[in-house]
Amino acid sequence: MSQLTQLDAILTRRLALPTHSAGWRRARLLAHLGDGPNVFGLLLAGYGLGWLLGSAQVRQAVVVIALTVLAAMLAVTGIKFAVRRRRPVPPGEFVTFQYDKYSFPSGHAARTIAFALAAIFFYPLVGAILVVVALAIALARIAVGVHYVSDVLAGLLVGGGVAWLVVSLLA
Repeated sequence: MSQLTQLDAILTRRLALPTHSAGWRRARLLAHLGDGPNVFGLLLAGYGLGWLLGSAQVRQAVVVIALTVLAAMLAVTGIKFAVRRRRPVPPGEFVTFQYDKYSFPSGHAARTIAFALAAIFFYPLVGAILVVVALAIALARIAVGVHYVSDVLAGLLVGGGVAWLVVSLLA
């Protein structure tokens, strides 16, 4: 197991960008797109749009997607506090450490892939676009140095599993 951990750390260091680079600054912006307030703000806007359009289908989709994201967040929180894996030391200051010191699994990866995969059930094209965005956010979390590669992979698996379960039960 220690060899896997070492390989994970080496791969993570190679994928991290230098903080003085323009790429790191862009990755930092992308990494924050998956922040909870951004995700739930998007869901709230979608629900409001459903009311304005008078569309029960849009409102139902938003409720199922929101419950999926919430379930993913709860699953990730439980795993994080059970595992308690410290984050890699990022190459620069990053706001994440103030609020969430554990890295495994990635909450951003889980939250955004859960959102995207639940959205696919209702709106396949929108969901497919969101999958690409979720994967970009997940990679950005590694690029800015706040997650190991395995954190992101585990987050994607947890979010995907939760999305499958919630959509199977509710939609």
